[in-house]
Amino acid sequence: MQIKAQLKKVAAITGLALGALGLATQAEGATWTLSGALVTHDPSMYVEGSTWWVFETSDTGIGVKYSPDGHSWTQGVSLFGNGLPWWGAYNGNTTKAWAPDIHDWNGRAIVYYAVSTFGSQNSAIGLATATSIAKGDWVDQGIVLSSNSGSDFNAIDPNFYVDPSGQPWLAYGSWWTGIYVTRVDVTTLKPTGSRYHLAADSSGIENSFIMRNGSYYYLFVSKGTCCSGSSSTYRIAYGRSASVTGPYLDKNGVDMVNGGGTVLEAGAGEWIAPGGESVANGAMIRHKLDSYNNYTPIMFISDLVFVNGWPSF
Repeated sequence: MQIKAQLKKVAAITGLALGALGLATQAEGATWTLSGALVTHDPSMYVEGSTWWVFETSDTGIGVKYSPDGHSWTQGVSLFGNGLPWWGAYNGNTTKAWAPDIHDWNGRAIVYYAVSTFGSQNSAIGLATATSIAKGDWVDQGIVLSSNSGSDFNAIDPNFYVDPSGQPWLAYGSWWTGIYVTRVDVTTLKPTGSRYHLAADSSGIENSFIMRNGSYYYLFVSKGTCCSGSSSTYRIAYGRSASVTGPYLDKNGVDMVNGGGTVLEAGAGEWIAPGGESVANGAMIRHKLDSYNNYTPIMFISDLVFVNGWPSF
């Protein structure tokens, strides 16, 4: 979809719909009231200084949004909006980039992102770095991981995580055999060493996000189909582990490699198919499809809490 072309249209929709939603959920103190540029897909949220940032899937490079408070959002200038020469071998010579993951590492901003075409294993994960998000002096570092039709995984949906010892990791994967994680080199930030299988699901699985709370690591994933209108089955599920490399078990003790995963959110009514999740400053951002308005993907943010060691809104 052409995200920017729909901003004005959706602003009119969400100005009322999300305002009402905020009033409806305010008593719970969980779901935030949002305004402004809310059309998004696969949002990655990060707070740098006093500014909230969202990097997102876009038809023109890596989409960017910013906010002074996490509530009022403005559409920014896309990163690599004209595409990069090496992308064409993976994304059909378009300018589209998918599922970025924004963080900082050793005082610099970093963003992993993917280029591919829908349903293809001919995919690659790229990396770009900058002095800071706000400065925006991004330099592309090229491919860090790729896959093809003979691979047993799909190199999209990257997620960067640093464990308590300071070791950085990269989780990745979409459909096929599911989600993997590997160490990345502290200098190049490219994968090194063994990979570990974290999760799989025959109904579809992607968009991994790893975080730690207390003594456990938590793996969030999007299961099902993201983009099939009324037939979309996206839902956010999770498991936890004593090790970043797994096994991640759900509330029933089922390993996520064997299809386990406790559902955090499945969507209902107007807002269906939640997914593309990430967590920053104690809040989870994700998109949901507006089933009343052409299944447009809209940004939602909710406080993420842990009850008896398990995540909840």
